[in-house]
Amino acid sequence: MELNKIIHQVPEIIEIKGKQDTKVTGISYDSRQVQAGHLFIAVRGLITDGHDFIYNAIERGAQVIVYDRPDFIIPEDISGILVKDSRLALPVIASTYFGHPEDGLKLVAITGTNGKTTTNYFVQHLLNQSGSLAGRIGTTGAKMDGLDIDLMHTTPESADLYEILAEFVAHGAKAVTLEVSSHALSQNRVDGLTFDVAVYTNLTQDHLDYHGSLEDYLAAKQLLFKGLTKESVAVVNVDDPYAERIIEVCVAKIIRYGYNSIAEYQILDHSINRHGVELTLDTPYGQRVVQVNTVGTFNYYNFLAAYAAAIELECDIEKVELSAKTLPLVPGRLEKITHRAPFQVFVDYAHTPDALETVLTTLAESYPKHRLIAVFGCGGDRDKGKRPIMGEIATRLSSKAFITDDNPRTEAPLNIIQEIIAGCGDRSNYTVIQDRSKAINAALLEAKPGDIVAVLGKGHEPYQEIMGERKPYSDMTIVDQFMEQHGYSA
Repeated sequence: MELNKIIHQVPEIIEIKGKQDTKVTGISYDSRQVQAGHLFIAVRGLITDGHDFIYNAIERGAQVIVYDRPDFIIPEDISGILVKDSRLALPVIASTYFGHPEDGLKLVAITGTNGKTTTNYFVQHLLNQSGSLAGRIGTTGAKMDGLDIDLMHTTPESADLYEILAEFVAHGAKAVTLEVSSHALSQNRVDGLTFDVAVYTNLTQDHLDYHGSLEDYLAAKQLLFKGLTKESVAVVNVDDPYAERIIEVCVAKIIRYGYNSIAEYQILDHSINRHGVELTLDTPYGQRVVQVNTVGTFNYYNFLAAYAAAIELECDIEKVELSAKTLPLVPGRLEKITHRAPFQVFVDYAHTPDALETVLTTLAESYPKHRLIAVFGCGGDRDKGKRPIMGEIATRLSSKAFITDDNPRTEAPLNIIQEIIAGCGDRSNYTVIQDRSKAINAALLEAKPGDIVAVLGKGHEPYQEIMGERKPYSDMTIVDQFMEQHGYSA
């Protein structure tokens, strides 16, 4: 595609240097990904500045540079586009280059501290089963029938995002469900996308290392709802304390869900049966009884959000309710590990205070006569304020807690652990084992017949990040290896 066709909609171009009819063969914001003929966009990040890698990009074959530092000198044989803000130019360029793949797609955004991934899986499932082929983008990757793409971030950078959308369209997608993180909203990664439905799950303490305060964290979430149109639908958890703060910035149609009687989609009752759980709902279509194959109050919220989103997208309600019987298992979300041991093991991604308390409370309520053993840690280079809170929660709600590493990143692991212990107070029902695999093995050895072991914090993640390096690691693999060594393999 010629350069002049790519940049004609880019906002606030200050200067164009060099040829405008240069043929662009791809776009990159990471100089390591540049190939011959690429357009390289120099974006400033939290740690690095893309402008520092412009010459690397040129050496690798970049023919066009988009940048926003006026002092930067672009070689004469290279086309240079000086803009006011490279980050704002990136999604516009990406959308144009990939042929505006968002046009014609039904787009669903899901944001909130907890529940995004599960809700995302549920929405995709309900859409697919209702006849609208859907792709899914989020924490566990970008996936649809015939496609499986690994991702570094919950919400990809806009250049990657538009490329994935184009792949989905090429594979026949009619809808895409997307987890939208607060980082992505602050960094304009979903700019240019008009969402038909936006779901708000909740807001609890997380990411304060990045946002600085809960108020700023909320402000980032509000950006998604400020960007909705009057034709959009906002599906909001009315039971969350910040629900009204989301609603007040939104011009879209408001649909509330939860247990509160003002909710358009309200949970009236639930009862467990041999097929799962029967939910009695009050909806705009009258009272409905829906059989779901998932348990736990948090999952009822996740399902109800997905149910409301699918129906507001005009999916057939009968097909949606039939699909609820076969909701997918979400990797690392209260995932029960299959084995023959006389105790049960669950793996979950819970890495915030609210998520930790929700998972441990759910397990305690589901198995009231069983001892609960928890293995958990806290991530490095992240919100330090939640560490003592999580220590308090884990030692209060479990019979025994094993405090260990999570992803230490560039922090000293023992410093993180000491900050967790600070919240344990006078309780002594915890053991510190820094090495995560050893901690999991110790917890499993501790387990007696009937006990419940919850391995928390990493869930589906296939790595552990230590001193900036991602090393292959899986909680599930460690559990499986233990079961094999002790003759408990399924």
